[in-house]
Amino acid sequence: MTITYSLEFLRRVSRRRHSTRHGIDSIAEFVEEFAARLTSDYLDKLQTELPILKVQFTLITAPQFPHLPQQLRLLTGYFDDITAGLFPAGSEASRKETAFALLYAAKEADIIPDSLPEIGYADDSLIVHTVLTRHEDVFRDYCFFRNLHWSEIAGAP
Repeated sequence: MTITYSLEFLRRVSRRRHSTRHGIDSIAEFVEEFAARLTSDYLDKLQTELPILKVQFTLITAPQFPHLPQQLRLLTGYFDDITAGLFPAGSEASRKETAFALLYAAKEADIIPDSLPEIGYADDSLIVHTVLTRHEDVFRDYCFFRNLHWSEIAGAP
């Protein structure tokens, strides 16, 4: 029942239909709304937790979403570098949405629990892909800055 409901929620918001669960019309709006709520305290706390998250994200085994670990590495590096002032490009929205995607991916109990075989990381992948797409120009520049290949990282959700 939970799996069916979670998949239906993802289908609805990814098609830009109105989701009765959150009153949000799309995944992009979901990301934007919840990222905007992040305070500087949350962002500072995330910065201190990045080393742990980097390790946690390397342990993700999700063959259905092969780009997810690499995309999360990109987001952690980006967040770390803009917080440290090493990469000056980007906006407050890209920083907060990156933080939201990282925090969302770190939670095991999200829309679709990560422990569910085959589909557990579907929502995480969709959130991460949405952030990468919304700020594609910034992440392309960041990839150039770090000598990474955007086309290999972007992949599909």
